[in-house]
Amino acid sequence: MDVRQARTRSKLRNAIYAIAAEKHVNKISVAEVARAAGITRDTFYRHGTSPVELLASFLREDLDDLGRSIGELPATSGTKLSVFDEPERRLLSHIAERSEIYSNALSPRLAGELHDMLSDYIEQGLILHLERHPQIAPVLPGGLPPEEQRRMLVAYAGAGTVGAIEAWLRGENRGSVEEAARTVIAASPEWWLGRTALAVK
Repeated sequence: MDVRQARTRSKLRNAIYAIAAEKHVNKISVAEVARAAGITRDTFYRHGTSPVELLASFLREDLDDLGRSIGELPATSGTKLSVFDEPERRLLSHIAERSEIYSNALSPRLAGELHDMLSDYIEQGLILHLERHPQIAPVLPGGLPPEEQRRMLVAYAGAGTVGAIEAWLRGENRGSVEEAARTVIAASPEWWLGRTALAVK
């Protein structure tokens, strides 16, 4: 990406974040984003197909910049904490920092593009985690092939996490990121969590 494109993308990011913090994301128009960013509609369409799609892509970039991905985690933490404690806090910190935007995407669930973006982000990390540590998955003899079982396990975990995030965003008393992270992890099956046997009391 050249300097001019990067500058335009930065203007678009700032504009759409500001607008999405003030109104429901499905009501944002291309014209108002272009106007706020100081660009033409044609320039907008060189970067995205719609405001909500562009918003989702910017939020995904923010998530990708968070650091160590789920796919780089060890199988076990060596402590009473889950291997997912830190990644869960980072994810929920991102949601909290952009809470106005995510709240303005609810009706009552997240707008499709943002819901799918979060699900994809979580599921990609979990797929990599299972590929790296296949021994952690439960043995389910008979029935579906192992690959299909893993796909379903990942989809269930991803959808559950996004559902928990939606419930957190809708709550009147959200509490802290730490409290929310503990709650999500408490809802997860032990085999995912990677606590050492000696550490679990």
